[in-house]
Amino acid sequence: MALTTGPSAGGEWVAGLVLARGGSKGIKNKNLLQLEHKPLLRRTLEIMHKSKCFHSVWVSTDSEAIADCARAEEAEVHWRAPYTATDDASSVSAVQEFIKFHPEITIVCLVQCTSPFVQVTYLQEGMQKMARGYDSVFSVTRRHLLRWSEGEFTVPQNFSPRHRPRRQDWRGELYENGMFYITRVEVLQKGLLQGNRCGYIEVPQEDSLDIDTPFDGIVAQTWINYCQGGSI
Repeated sequence: MALTTGPSAGGEWVAGLVLARGGSKGIKNKNLLQLEHKPLLRRTLEIMHKSKCFHSVWVSTDSEAIADCARAEEAEVHWRAPYTATDDASSVSAVQEFIKFHPEITIVCLVQCTSPFVQVTYLQEGMQKMARGYDSVFSVTRRHLLRWSEGEFTVPQNFSPRHRPRRQDWRGELYENGMFYITRVEVLQKGLLQGNRCGYIEVPQEDSLDIDTPFDGIVAQTWINYCQGGSI
C-alpha cells in the first residue's frame, strides 16, 4: 500500500488497529451497533482505508460476527487471546498481545470504532506529526469545565472563584477523547499508550462523541439526521 501520509519512507510499517471484542455490558454487540444503517465497525474501517495512512488494517476480536464484518471491509482479523477480552483487560494489553504476532510493525494506530465521527483528516494529521519524530499522537477535545475537588468541603481545582473565567476569555483544557492513539511499538512494549514526545490532534466537541450507552447511540443518530438537513 502506498501511503500518502505518515513515515512510510523511513522503513516504518504502520498498522491501523481496531479492538472490537464481542462482550459489552453497556450495549450488547456495541461494535456492530447500526448507525445510519451501517455498523460502527464498518464506519470506522471505511475511514481508515480512505485515509491511506496504513500498510495494513486489522481488527482484533473474539467474535465471529465481528470478524465477518471486518473481512467484508477488507480488514485482516487477529483472534485475540481470552485474557485480553475480559471486562477488566486494558486496551494496552490487547495491543501488546497483537504486536507479539507482528514483529514487522513499528507504529500502531489504535482507532476506537465507538467514536463514530472520526475523520480521514484527523488520522492523516496524526500520522504527519508522527513523521516529525513524535513517540505518540492522540486525539483530544477542548472542554470549558470548572473542576472542583471531592470531599465534605470542596475547593476549586482549575480556577479562582474571585475570577471565574468567562468561556470567551478562557481557552479551556484538553481532554483525551479516546478516538485514536498513534504510538510507536517500543512505547507500547513498555505498557504505555503515550511516550515522552507526545503530540495531539484537537477534535471539535461535536465529533468527539463516544458511544457507550443506548442514549449515546440516540444522540449520534440525531446529530447525523440534523447534519443531513433534518430536525432535532
